[in-house]
Amino acid sequence: MKTAQHRQLRLLLWLYFWLLIVEGALRKWVLPGLSTPLLVIRDPVALLALWVGAPLLLQKRFQSWLQWLLGIAAAAFFLAMLVGHRDLITALFGTRILLIHLPLIFLYAAAFDRDAVLRFARMLLLISIPMTFLIVAQSNLPDSHILNVAPGGEDTAAFTGALGRSRPPGTFSFINGLVSFYTLAAAALFARLYGLAQNRARLLLLLAAGIGLVVALPVSISRSLLFGYALVVLAVGGALLLSRARLLPLISSLLAIVLVVFIASSIPAFRDTSEAFVARWDIATENEGGDEGVIGVLRLRVLGGFTLSIEERDAAPILGYGIGMGTNVGAQRLSGERKFLISEGSWQAILGELGLPLGFVFLAWRVALGWYLLRLSLRSASKGNSLPLIFLGASFLGVISGGLSQPTSLGFLVVSAGLTWAAATTPPILVLIPTAQMNLNPTPGQG
Repeated sequence: MKTAQHRQLRLLLWLYFWLLIVEGALRKWVLPGLSTPLLVIRDPVALLALWVGAPLLLQKRFQSWLQWLLGIAAAAFFLAMLVGHRDLITALFGTRILLIHLPLIFLYAAAFDRDAVLRFARMLLLISIPMTFLIVAQSNLPDSHILNVAPGGEDTAAFTGALGRSRPPGTFSFINGLVSFYTLAAAALFARLYGLAQNRARLLLLLAAGIGLVVALPVSISRSLLFGYALVVLAVGGALLLSRARLLPLISSLLAIVLVVFIASSIPAFRDTSEAFVARWDIATENEGGDEGVIGVLRLRVLGGFTLSIEERDAAPILGYGIGMGTNVGAQRLSGERKFLISEGSWQAILGELGLPLGFVFLAWRVALGWYLLRLSLRSASKGNSLPLIFLGASFLGVISGGLSQPTSLGFLVVSAGLTWAAATTPPILVLIPTAQMNLNPTPGQG
């Protein structure tokens, strides 16, 4: 690929990322009357990126992944039109997920490298600071306030939390976007912290962003965000062990984290919302976990998404209801209401849409991709590059079981998985090779 095309592709992928961040804001505050069309605002960018980056997708390392994906998409579309819901718009809306968005994972992997991923990490941290101020404001304002308005300018995007407080969505349409953003930002924080050069400006950014991430946890009143943070920390621990990090940087990192938590805990927004977060944790744990407590919650919320889809595999037709039916757009067209016609769970929705045979093939594709990224990340960490494993903490569950029907969840799945893969690519090292014009044996008086 020519340098100009490569630069254009990178700009398009950056634009895809920025639209992911501001998409909800456009639908809520800027152009609420165009809320529904803005659901696909990233689609033209994705299409253009695929057109420009087509030569990169022809690389051998991507071919088998894309061949299976395109085959699944084609089969899903024809099944939807032949034996499923038979609505062309719904089928196209669902198929575009497999044809337009998921292939971008491989474009991110091909177009970017480790240094570019670090630039993404820096941008995520810069965005996280005003994002935290925004969700603090949303948390302290009534659900009816303009900052808490839902897409379309009606109702509210704030979701019930605890003790009279709601879960703020930030710039996103719903709380799930905020959870995905801060989980990825947590990986970005550790990525920049790991092997940090002593630079005062960078340290100030990391300190400010770290405080913002800690404050965001109780303000969000989201157990999913706590779980996301835990996965990132677990990945960082694995990275430190595999890379055999020296003791001094490890101790410095731990002390920095302790300092950030200490400072954040003294901020009023943290103290004011911590009680609501704990209350929601206790209530939800009692309702979902029963006598098993947290173990029961994990079994229901994590393993339940996998096991329930298997247990209820016969609930849908053998060839499925049709791709796209599990999306809100499909539900609106087919039933007149925006609701989950099949299931809110990703695996259940896939099996319901595609049917048992094709659904299991697609699920196997996702699990295989997650397994590949895990192996790639572990291998990179063992060679001293811990960046992929750190980002894997934010992307792994999304790859194998993240929701595809909701545009924001889909977007973060694409970006986080693509950055994880790209982080394993080391930038080329410039080597100066003497040429015939260079005088390697200067005569006396020269050189």
